[in-house]
Amino acid sequence: MSAPSAHDSAHDLRDHAARSLSLLGHPFMVIPASVGAVGVLRGGDGRSALGVAALFVAVSVTIFLGVRSGRFNDFDVSERQRRPAFYALVTAGTLALALRLRDDPEAFRACAIAGAVLVACGLLNRWTKASLHTAFALYAAGLWGAWSLGTGLVALPIAASVAWSRVRLGRHSTLEVAAGGVVGLAAALCLVLLSGTGR
Repeated sequence: MSAPSAHDSAHDLRDHAARSLSLLGHPFMVIPASVGAVGVLRGGDGRSALGVAALFVAVSVTIFLGVRSGRFNDFDVSERQRRPAFYALVTAGTLALALRLRDDPEAFRACAIAGAVLVACGLLNRWTKASLHTAFALYAAGLWGAWSLGTGLVALPIAASVAWSRVRLGRHSTLEVAAGGVVGLAAALCLVLLSGTGR
């Protein structure tokens, strides 16, 4: 048996990096972590982070049960024709959380914009499977940018690497990643501009 070539080793290394980035860049990882961290840095009382965590736990359990029952094909709900039910579920939960946090203007605004991301990707789903990993990686960069513009800019290459991982793994086409990127970038700009920050 011949030893693996340098090309094969580099290929395996890129695949491993892509899998790691895709896992760490999953919206269910990125958003709760970003909301929690930014909330702590802002000196908040933790209600927003707890609300987001509760929402993502509820959605995760629902998706898990959906996969078990055959309603969803996998945890990412990768098949486009199965996504409308997923979008309806997550959008409804996000908007319910926005109403729950309406006394906190920043949290309400963040939830409303997240809901808009889901609605936009849901509408695009008629034509293309927009990458939610990419959309919410950029949204998370916007969350950070709303707290500190410099930190948000640092987060942009990380979001780009998550987008690369989705194409590398064959989970999305370049067009699907671009669609998610446009939606996510618009959301990030809204978060930053409406926050009025820029440290």
